Order: sequence, then structure tokens, then C-alpha cells
Amino acid sequence: MKPLSASELRYRVTLRRMEMRRGPLGEPLPVESVDVATLWTKVEPISNRKIRNIDQQQVVETYQFTLRPRSDVTQDWQVVLGRQFFTVRSTDRTQADRLIITAEADIRHDRTGD
Repeated sequence: MKPLSASELRYRVTLRRMEMRRGPLGEPLPVESVDVATLWTKVEPISNRKIRNIDQQQVVETYQFTLRPRSDVTQDWQVVLGRQFFTVRSTDRTQADRLIITAEADIRHDRTGD
């Protein structure tokens, strides 16, 4: 496989992680998303169609994001591409020059009505 070139990284995305917080008395506060980095990636749709289950509630749209290597990205992080939100399903670090993230559309931010 050829090395990852900068010209392939055409899309600007934001990586977010979910952070548990505690109040002054130690009480749990709502989970908050924290922006970790904004960077350039290569974006490829894996499933170019929306798949709904029998009760028509969940949308699964899968994308693959290729970026420069990072060691901190894990499952359940978010990838924000424009107005689209994706939840990281898996990370592939088998190639030294890149990190490949497989992510699914976040159903909590489904773009219905657009």
C-alpha cells in the first residue's frame, strides 16, 4: 500500500470524547462532549445507504476516516464532519503512517427533516 499523502486529506473534522463530570458535592453531572482536535482526514462512505431496523427507529450510516496516526482515539469518541456526527466503532492502527477509524452515524443527532 502506498504511503498516505497530504493531498488525500481533504476534509476537516473535529474529534470529541465524552467526559464524565462531578459537581462540588461529588454528584454526577451530565456527560459533556469535549473537543480534542480538529484535523484533516480522508473520508469514505462504507455503507452509502441508510439501513433501518424493523421498528424504523435507528439509522446506521457507516463511514471510514483516514488520518495521521494518533494513539488517543478510542471507541465511543465522536467524529464531527460538518453537521454530521459519527460515533467511533473501531480503530485500525496496523499501518504505521495512518489511523483508520470506522464510525457510524450518531442516532442522537440523526439529520431527519433535512
